[in-house]
Amino acid sequence: MTLARHGEAGYSLVALMAAVAIMMILLAAAGPYWRYVMRNDAEEELIFRGGEIADAIARYQRRNGNALPSSLEVLVKGKFLRRAYKDPMTKHGRWRFIRPGEVVGPVAPLSGPGTSTVTTTTTTTTTTRPSAFSQANLNAGPFQGVASTSTEKSLRIFNGRTRYNEWVFLPGQPRVIGRPVGPPMAPPGGAPIRPPSTGLLTPP
Repeated sequence: MTLARHGEAGYSLVALMAAVAIMMILLAAAGPYWRYVMRNDAEEELIFRGGEIADAIARYQRRNGNALPSSLEVLVKGKFLRRAYKDPMTKHGRWRFIRPGEVVGPVAPLSGPGTSTVTTTTTTTTTTRPSAFSQANLNAGPFQGVASTSTEKSLRIFNGRTRYNEWVFLPGQPRVIGRPVGPPMAPPGGAPIRPPSTGLLTPP
């Protein structure tokens, strides 16, 4: 009887270790997929928040003789923006504020399947390099738009740009969203992959 119980205990321990090993393998395989899902969600939020801020600046300018706001709090206080959104691509949440005089370049053209365009009335363009007036630690003074401070590569192509710090959100700017740069890894079990959506923005 004792030998039988010892045998059962040994078998249970082996089965438990095998189950733990299988679980670890599945978790390791699913890691890239869940990182993709989290990045995709944050990227959608960046497009939404950046667009909301840009539209709020446009409304502020229309109400204040084309003057620029000095902070997000000014936009919130004047009820042009619901709240002072943070940069979703960074832990600290601080934006790079685009100051007057920022150097800008043309929006790279995008076309074909998987491309969505939300166009406003002008052809304002994205920045090509940071300005000395738009460093992340210089938060005082008028600003005409925002960009993320993250330098990571993006899943989508936004106005021809593939790094988040190049995704500039300005009033009246075209917002051209291209297809993802590369496909994600599917999780174990063949669960369906949720691709990045493209038609995310609605003109004000």
